[in-house]
Formats: sequence, C-alpha cells, structure tokens
Amino acid sequence: MKLGGWGRYPLIETQLKSPSSIEELVQEISKKNSIARGNGRSYGDSAVNKSNTIIVILAGGQSRRFGGGYKTLNKFNNISILDRIIQNFKWLEMEIVLNVNSNEDQFLKTGLHLIKDEHENFQGPLAGIYSSMKWVLESRKNIEWIFTSPSDTPFINNSLVDKFLKTKYIDKTKIILASSSNKTHPVIGMWHISLFKSLEDFLVKKNRKIMLWVEEQNYEILNFENKIYFFNINTQADLAEAIKIEKSLNIQ
Repeated sequence: MKLGGWGRYPLIETQLKSPSSIEELVQEISKKNSIARGNGRSYGDSAVNKSNTIIVILAGGQSRRFGGGYKTLNKFNNISILDRIIQNFKWLEMEIVLNVNSNEDQFLKTGLHLIKDEHENFQGPLAGIYSSMKWVLESRKNIEWIFTSPSDTPFINNSLVDKFLKTKYIDKTKIILASSSNKTHPVIGMWHISLFKSLEDFLVKKNRKIMLWVEEQNYEILNFENKIYFFNINTQADLAEAIKIEKSLNIQ
C-alpha cells in the first residue's frame, strides 16, 4: 500500500498491519520504522517520535549582557554550559546539531554537525530555526520535526524533550512551545518542517519576533511544572546563581 504524509511528503510503499490486540499494537509501534495511523483523525501533522525528530541547539546569539564572547562555552563546576546541555540530550539517543552564526571553529570540539545561519548579523532565534529547517530539507529527508533548545539553559534535559515526544497533540498542530508559570518559552519547542516557506516569507519582511510568526500558525503550548529547566544564563550574575542552584539540587 502507498501512503503519504501531509504537505511535501511523497507517496511511499508501506506494509499495512492491523493488530488484533493492545499487546500486538504496542509491539508494532515500538518498532523503529512503524507509525500508528487511524481511520479518522490523527494526532498532529504526523506522529512525533525520535526517528522523525532532530535536536537543534541554538548558539547564534551575541551574549551582549554577558559581556561578549560565547557565554555557552563558559564553565561552571568544570563543564561548559553547552557541554552540559549536550550531555543531557545524549541520553535520548537522537541526532543533535548545533546552529551557529559565526566563528564555527569555536564549536568544532563539540563533535556536532554545525549549521551556519543563512542570515548574517545575528538575526535572532528565528533565523536559526530557518537555517536548521533548510539544512534538514536538504540533508535529512526522514526528519519532519525539529526540537530547538537555547544554548544558555544548563538545566534543560532529556526529560523535557521526552515529554514533548510523548504528548498527544491535536490534528494539524505545527508548533509546540514550552511554558511554565504562565510564561511561554518560545525558543524551546517543536517545529514542523512544512513551515519552512512560511518562515522564509516572514523573515523576508525583516520580522524577527518569534511569537508574531507563531501566532499565524497552528500551535499548542505544553506546560511544565519544573521551572528549573528554563533557568537561562544571560549575565555573570546568572552564572554565579547557576552554581548555587546546582549545589542546592546536588547535581553532579
């Protein structure tokens, strides 16, 4: 049987299976190349899972409030902010890439694939999302979603991403953003690749406000009770506070 997803996805040859019990269904969808499809509504533009999602860490900022340089490379307790985030995400066994704006050499030691911003002069997170979508379309044909994380949130971890992957979303949702204490965190979220052209058109108009574009799309908010995920380091004082937080949490 030939099936296709929404939008740009071509028809491909598939093997149709109809499990006769819950146990058989669980066994089938646990397989890497299996996807559950119903006869009526489905959840989301396509099911979100590890095999069709890639993690993008956005490291294209200027670190002005930190005093310049690359704040994500600063260490506390002998490990850099960026390395902490990478280590936390590696537990997911998903591909992780790094979006940068300039001076790629500074990030080569991470061992991650580097995606250079298509837009120069530090155009903000949307430019990083756009550049990442473009790279995925050109180089990762099996990927339908990108998960984005800032590079200055040392306590973000695999549990947060796991919740994004396991939550059921309403039909045609294209963006899912994190929220805590009634505050949306627009840089932490899931973005469907089919939005590439919409984002491209938005950026052509010299717009850079994330929520202005998000509100034009079908999006959902995913709430988290643990606010520590979203602690971000903007200043030297924030870095000192992160050391205190880590000590209080007894994180090794």
